[in-house]
Amino acid sequence: MYLCKPSREAIAGWSSLAADDAPDYLAALKSALREIDLASDQMLNELLWDYTRLFIGPYRLPCPPWESVYTSQKKLMMQDAADDARGTYAELGLIIDDPNVMPDHIGAELNFLSLAYERAGQGDGKRPDWIRVGDGFLHEHLLNWAPQFTSDMEAAAEAFLYKTLARTTRNTLVLLSA
Repeated sequence: MYLCKPSREAIAGWSSLAADDAPDYLAALKSALREIDLASDQMLNELLWDYTRLFIGPYRLPCPPWESVYTSQKKLMMQDAADDARGTYAELGLIIDDPNVMPDHIGAELNFLSLAYERAGQGDGKRPDWIRVGDGFLHEHLLNWAPQFTSDMEAAAEAFLYKTLARTTRNTLVLLSA
């Protein structure tokens, strides 16, 4: 949801992923998605505006979606955090093949964490390694900046969907870190 603009197709996909069998901690996000009227051009335009204003620009971003901005001394993109994330992905044979997605983008980092925990659950004999990778990435990267990022996002978001996404992301990371 952080890497994709809110189009009718994207929202329909998100809604199907947050179906009734999704975990309870996604209840608020499922509810926020159900409140979106996909037939309303105005609602979709408001969501797109909020997404653009929060994560793309052209103005100063209230919650830049890159770890480097939150963790580097000068608050710049493409600093040590981006290199570290890219290195972790590369060690495991993964690359980001979209030139528009930086390795320390919140969406990229959450996707990587999800992949690590998904592979840990596959029971391929490497379970402890993937759990270690996921837990290490969670603590070395996401927990260092995502709580502040999601607080900034929740405060700046106008759309209920993005306020809820911020809270859900923060709560999920806290749940995973316990």
